Amino acid sequence: MSDNNEKLLTPKEKREIIRRTLKAVGKADKGYIARDTIKYCVDLSGNIFSVFLSALVIDGIAAAKPIETLLIYAAIVVGIEALLSVIQRFLFRRNNYHSFRKTTNMQKSLWQKVMTMDFVHLESTDTQNRYAKAQRQPENRTAGIEALCNYFRNTVGGAFMVVLGVVLIIPIAFRQPTETTGFMGFVQSVWGFVSVAVIVTVLEFIKSLVINPKAIVGFEKIHNDKNVIMADRANNFFNHYVLNNYRNGKEIRMYSQQSLIEKELDKAQKTNSEGWLRGYKNAMLPNFLFQLVNILTEILMYGFAVLRAMSGMLTPGEVIAFVGYFSEISAGVSEISDGMGLLKITPTFCKQYFDFLDIPDEKYKGTIPTEKRDDNEYEFEFRHVYFKYPDSEDYVLKDVNLKWRIGEKMALVGKNGCGKSTLVKLLCRLYDPTEGEITLNGIDIRKYKYEEYMALFSVVFQDSKLFSFSLAENVAADTEYDAERVENCVRRAGLSERLDTMENGIETCLYKDFDDKGVEISGGEMQKLCLARAIYKGSPFIVLDEPTAALDPISEHDIYTKFNGIVGTRTAIYISHRLSSCRFCDEITVMENGRIAERGSHDELLSKGGVYTELWTAQAEYYKDTAGELYA
Repeated sequence: MSDNNEKLLTPKEKREIIRRTLKAVGKADKGYIARDTIKYCVDLSGNIFSVFLSALVIDGIAAAKPIETLLIYAAIVVGIEALLSVIQRFLFRRNNYHSFRKTTNMQKSLWQKVMTMDFVHLESTDTQNRYAKAQRQPENRTAGIEALCNYFRNTVGGAFMVVLGVVLIIPIAFRQPTETTGFMGFVQSVWGFVSVAVIVTVLEFIKSLVINPKAIVGFEKIHNDKNVIMADRANNFFNHYVLNNYRNGKEIRMYSQQSLIEKELDKAQKTNSEGWLRGYKNAMLPNFLFQLVNILTEILMYGFAVLRAMSGMLTPGEVIAFVGYFSEISAGVSEISDGMGLLKITPTFCKQYFDFLDIPDEKYKGTIPTEKRDDNEYEFEFRHVYFKYPDSEDYVLKDVNLKWRIGEKMALVGKNGCGKSTLVKLLCRLYDPTEGEITLNGIDIRKYKYEEYMALFSVVFQDSKLFSFSLAENVAADTEYDAERVENCVRRAGLSERLDTMENGIETCLYKDFDDKGVEISGGEMQKLCLARAIYKGSPFIVLDEPTAALDPISEHDIYTKFNGIVGTRTAIYISHRLSSCRFCDEITVMENGRIAERGSHDELLSKGGVYTELWTAQAEYYKDTAGELYA
């Protein structure tokens, strides 16, 4: 996918993105831009009033006014500044809260998309890169969503400064000149003032519409460089998921992985620093010209004020006021012109936020409710199913035909990479078939309501995860749960002894990420808790994808012997590399190279002398000493 900033947007597209961005901001925090604008105008008024009051005091001193008058001026200055300070502090804190709320809610939309989008998209590098770009935009003050919000705030604030500055400067600027001829006559004339104002305005527009965008776009190109994005992701991965996870500390030390991690971090940081160095180099000339224009503007304003003061048109205080007001007017014009410049580029980067949110959910969600059967009679069937991953030409599954009914226990075995887990993911609708169909009671599963269909399954994946919540919340997958039922499921999964040692029982927090009293659990205990979670869900269909992979032989035997009692009348698909476990199942399905090679019972398959016999014979050396004891 090409970088978004390489595509030129039409004016209509820009307007639509601006409209959509403002709508998203309003949804994230209603009235955010209005509140931010009011705060900004209050801040600006404080600057202008400071100039006005400072000039008043200076002229009072220059005119040798009575001390009482000067004290009154000083009291007014202090009083107004104190009042503005209180108002500004209140608005600052309130604005910070709403800014945080706005950003958090916009990020929340991204998190929700990650958790609900088609699973197949999560495995795409393109999706991950879009997500990395989208995450930056809510807080991107340079050219993203935050910049667009600032544009509206700054434009209104700029207009406010211009109007207030013009009102205050008119009495000083349009005075009767002391000279009417020559250069000084021109300086003191209305046309002199207008000429300076026009020149300053033109310089501000050049700075905002020509120079500043070049510097911004230069940096944003680096921001969206694919190598820099990948380096950012690598840096975040090692910092957030490797180094910040204390559970990784053992492996890092035991296998001396410090050097590996340092090299990868150095590589990512080198790519980052080289990218940003290019950005700074590209921005050097625009930044130099930007500062040069600022200097020229300052020289012009101060020079004009000094020349008028030398002719006696301005008092010392009025010189300060004139330059101050002129600066505020100039800054206001700059804010307005900056906004016009930003409108040329911000939609392109705001679009990145929506590019991620707009990733289509291609999976058809269906409309038919799943049949609520009192007898739990469900029949699943794979009909000539083929599957290949997106952007791949190789089929993982080829012409799979398979049927089973509720209550049956089926083992799915085969070598690594033969398609076992992929078949289960298709059954659970994490993927959809490339060709063929999967049916439930004769109806294509794609026609069922997605959420209702997913509710039919309880799955324990080989890489199932638990989080730093309480044990009960992990098992129930919710903050509200039936405590008695949770405990029953945990004990049925074989964790009675461990549960009895926990001081807070099922309320015990897992791990120590957020609770010093949290408990560490072993890989086998984690797998049993995942099984307890599957039991708690109570779905009529249970899938166990290598549930004993992390268990010792005794615990494995305990799970196997309790298997029928745990599953009950529900259908179970059991994916395993240990063929000895297949003796517990009604039927064994053997997969090879994405196809179903054989089906039958353990004894039937051994008698055939085919793929299953080959696998059994290869593994027999590893479990022949214990298999007879455990499974006799």
